[in-house]
This record gives sequence, C-alpha cells and structure tokens, in this order.
Amino acid sequence: MKEEDQLSVETVLAATKGVLMQGDAGTSFTGVSTDSRSIKAGELFFALRGEHFDGHRFFAEAIERGGTGAVVDHEIEQPSGRAIALMRVADTLQALGDLANCWRKKHPIPLVAVVGSNGKTTTKEMAAVILGKKYKVMKNAGNLNNLIGLPLSLLQMNSTDGVAILEMGMNRFGEILRLTRIAEPDLGILTNIGLAHLEGLRSIEGIMEAKGELLQGMGARGRLIFNADDPRVVQLGKGFPGERTSFGIDNRADWMVTDIRTRKDGGVSFQLHGPAGQTPVSLKLLGRHQVYNALAAAAAAFLLGAGIDDIKEGLEGFAPPAMRMELVTLGKGIKVINDAYNANPQSMEAALLALQEQAGGRKIAVLGDMWELGAYAEKAHRELGRSVKEYGVDFLMLLGQFAPLVAEGAEQAGLDPQKIFIGKDHHAVGLHLSKIAKKGDWVLIKGSRIMKMEEIIKELQDTLWKKSAKS
Repeated sequence: MKEEDQLSVETVLAATKGVLMQGDAGTSFTGVSTDSRSIKAGELFFALRGEHFDGHRFFAEAIERGGTGAVVDHEIEQPSGRAIALMRVADTLQALGDLANCWRKKHPIPLVAVVGSNGKTTTKEMAAVILGKKYKVMKNAGNLNNLIGLPLSLLQMNSTDGVAILEMGMNRFGEILRLTRIAEPDLGILTNIGLAHLEGLRSIEGIMEAKGELLQGMGARGRLIFNADDPRVVQLGKGFPGERTSFGIDNRADWMVTDIRTRKDGGVSFQLHGPAGQTPVSLKLLGRHQVYNALAAAAAAFLLGAGIDDIKEGLEGFAPPAMRMELVTLGKGIKVINDAYNANPQSMEAALLALQEQAGGRKIAVLGDMWELGAYAEKAHRELGRSVKEYGVDFLMLLGQFAPLVAEGAEQAGLDPQKIFIGKDHHAVGLHLSKIAKKGDWVLIKGSRIMKMEEIIKELQDTLWKKSAKS
C-alpha cells in the first residue's frame, strides 16, 4: 500500500479532535473496521455504540485479530502484550463520519451521491459500469449506505480512484444531511420519493423533507440530477440553488426516452435522447421502472465525461445486482423474477407491472410483508392486494403477518379466493408454488429484506429437483 493511502494517527486525531491515550503517534493503519469478526491485520478499530450493541465489548477481540489501533469513547484497558495506538473521542460514530470527511477531502475526485426511495443501488451500479470504461470507480458495496457503511466506504478511497459513486439511505430525519456533509458530492441524483421508512418519517411529506436534505447539504456548489416525472422531486428541485439536469419519460426533460418496448426475453428496449446525442438501448433488466435508473445513470456519466457510445455499451452490458429484478429460469421452464431484496408500496407496484408486461404464461405473485410503514401498514397491504388483481395476477401466494390483509384486498378486488394461498413459512409457500407452477409461468418473488423471500426460490428449486430425480 502506498504511503499516501495509509491512515496515520495524526490524521485521525486531527479529524476527530481525539486524544491519544496510549501508543505511538507515528503509527499508520491500512484501513478502518467496525467489526471485530472481520478486522484485518493493520486496521484501526472503531468501537461503535447502538441500541442493541456496544463495540467496546469486542475491543480486545479486535486487537487479538490484528488491529493495530482503536478509537473508543472512554478509558479502556489495553490488552497486555500488544502495543497499539489507543485514541479517545467524545462520540465514536460522529468521529467515524468526521474521519471519512477528512479522507474525502484528501481525495478530491468527482463524487456522485444517489438518493431516493427506489432504484438507488441499480442506478449506482449502472453509472459505475458506464464510468468504469473511463475511470477506476470507487463505490459502496451492496447497501453500505448509512451512517456507518458510507463512512467506511469513503475510507476505502485511494490515490488510484478516478471517480466515486455512493448511494445514501436513511430511516430518520437528519441522516441524509449528515451523509451529504460527510461525502461532499459534486453530483446528487434524486431518483424518486415514495412510501418507505414511514415509522421514522411519519408521512410522505416527511419522506420528501428527508430526501430533500441532499439538496440542502450540497448547496449551490453541487449539481442536481432529478426525476422530472416525480412531482415531489420536481418541487424540491425548484428550490435548488445549483445547476440542474432532469430525466424522465412522460415529461420533457434533458434526458428522455421514446419507443419503450418489452422484449420476448423480458428485457426493455428504448431510444435514448440526451445532450450526448441519441442511440437505441436494450437493457437486460425487467420492468419499465428500470428505464428511470438508466436515464439517471446516463445523465451522471455524461456530466463526468462519458460519451453516447460509452453510455450505450455500459447500459447494455449491465446485469442487475442479486435479488433486484433478477431473472432466474428454473427446471420445467419456470421463469422467476427474484426481486426479494426489499419492498415498499412503490417498488411493489413497479414489480407487479413488470410481471404483467411479460409475454406468455400465467402470472404468479409470491409476496412477503412490507416493513417500516408504521401506521400506514394495514392500508398499504390491503391496497397491495387490490393492485395484485389490477395487474392481472393469476395466483397469489403470501407470507407474513400482513398476508391476511393482502388476501382481503385481493378478494375484494375480485381475485378468486381459491387462487390465494397464505403460507406459515418459506417451506410451505415453496411447496405450494411447486405444485402450481408449470412450464412458461412467470413468478414474482418480492418482500422486505427481513422476510428473506429468496429462501422460497431455494425451496422451489429443491422440490423441483426432487421431483425430477424421481421421474
């Protein structure tokens, strides 16, 4: 590792306003970790606190596993036989963010922040693929997008990175503002505003306010890339003092598409129009909503130097992240749309529309609970049931505490009760699905992350394999 990519005690103390309690001020670290189970030799351990954990309890384990320093919030006994740099700060989570911001300032490369209720990860990954043809791209892995994950991602920046793309998530007020001030993005993408995290934000107006913290944090120095088809996003954008770039399908925007088509393989094709020119694009992704992600990624990539050919090649070569509208073909020719990573009312609607758009075969929706909806949860699940009927679903299979409400909504909308199944667990749903599904059927699997709906796919695979082995 190059010397400039190592983190020194001096830098940590300056950024966090910390105090060196023990150890050598000349010590440097190869990285930062908040997990004693995965810390690597030479890394600095941050002992974080949360509602249900206290990292200080694992301080000794982190050092035993090779950590050469630690940041804590109180006096703590250093393990015998190990000389480490031990630093004390007032608040370790605040210190982690402050250190990440300091590290960001040492690496003044273009940085894109992606914020929104849906599409953050796919937009980020699309933009990364396009820009990867021109730069070495740094991005947060998976959904490491909160007050812990984003700082840890920023602290992985090194002198070889040419551009950074980070998604930002939240479930309460103030988080996006804090993340924006830590990352100091040059470009901010606002994908959409929908019903999610209502437990902490209470209303759609609260969600809008929380997402708008991106604009507040960037100020006039940043550039906003926003969805011209989302009225709440448009409203926020009107008050943004910096430069703006819009994208959309239905309303006039800087980046638009025409001639959207769903292909026989389930993918989406369209004609892309923007400041870089126009070109036909064929995505390997399912669902009209993916076009918005592609537009946002194209807009960001263009502003960072990508040409129309780079954009086309990147979008067409992009494969979806796992469990995000991922197409899986199982034995007997059953096509499964694995969108099990997460769910809220808006993303459920988009996934059901994508299911409806697929040609041929019966449509089977296997749905789990949508979480973090607070007082709106019961109404949202009844409305989901009604949507299932409206989108032409032939069979509905449900899992979770809100399953009866979804079933109730579907029955009220006219779906035959004989075509609705509520399972007690993943195995029961997978077994019933294996009895119903046949060649040519399309199956949508979706639910909030806590529901682990992907386990139903494993149950279905196992059952189909056993049936095949017997025949």
